[in-house]
Amino acid sequence: MKKLVFIVNLLLLVVTGIIAQELDLPKLIGPYLGQEPPGITPELFMPGIISTEAPEGSSGFACNGTVFLFQRFIDAECHTFIMTRTDNIWSKPELIPFWRQLIHNGDFVIFPDDKTMFYQVKQQVADRLDSDIWSVTLDKGSFDRQCALQAPINTPYNESYASRSRKGNLYFFSQRPGGLGQSDLYMSEYKNGVYTDPINLEILNTSFHEWDPYIAPDESYIVFCSTKPGGKGMDDLYISFKNKDNQWGEPITMGNMINSTGSENRPYVTNDSQFFFFTSSKRGNRDIYWVDAKIIEELMPKELKYSNHNKSILSNHAPVHPGK
Repeated sequence: MKKLVFIVNLLLLVVTGIIAQELDLPKLIGPYLGQEPPGITPELFMPGIISTEAPEGSSGFACNGTVFLFQRFIDAECHTFIMTRTDNIWSKPELIPFWRQLIHNGDFVIFPDDKTMFYQVKQQVADRLDSDIWSVTLDKGSFDRQCALQAPINTPYNESYASRSRKGNLYFFSQRPGGLGQSDLYMSEYKNGVYTDPINLEILNTSFHEWDPYIAPDESYIVFCSTKPGGKGMDDLYISFKNKDNQWGEPITMGNMINSTGSENRPYVTNDSQFFFFTSSKRGNRDIYWVDAKIIEELMPKELKYSNHNKSILSNHAPVHPGK
């Protein structure tokens, strides 16, 4: 009986602690959850509130900066939370209604239309977990039109982290047969309302893992993660720019400011082109970081920097705030 009372009291303490943490959440006012924007050196995004002692994953702003979503892994299970901004004040994080869809939802990317989210769904198939790409439309704090992408995007093999350009072309990674490595990057053109057969981005892929592609809205550059040798850690972030012939250039490491001896992945740039977000385990635990997106301009090869082809990148850094 004493043991039961002890367990009940312990659970009450835990619950009370969680509630206290929620009550201690400061009032978050203004763009980017009220955070002071970073410079050219990456910073933790909201330490202790968004980036915590638990592992975090994908994140993204939507709906003109009035919606923020992020992942947190609790007991090794992915939980996706949403926060909304009303009258310039942010709500507390709440679980999205389909966070446990099928087995569970996973990594996600917000599209340039500022309202469509493609996300990963895992489900049990025979004796293994299959990962597919699903789509959902955001309307402020609500969700609409959930559906799984059909072939030729989803297959019986793992697909995830789909990023879409303004033209509708889809970039994602897959472990389908016929690739160069353990997981490869693919691109599917969007023509007449349908996705064409995906093309293996061979110049970017190796015999190792390439994953988590983020495509610029105008497809002028792509950021992705690779476990290939020569990096600083377990997996590093690389960037490739389109050259004057509209071909992908040799991937460039994003450097010591971004990569570490840990693991870096889940890259994206905010829809206002101002900030580059990614995750890193450089502190020993996976956290969300952000940095001024000018870092992308600084990585661009000099022969491309001032060409007409890339003027769109260089003009995307006006000091603006979403929804202000």
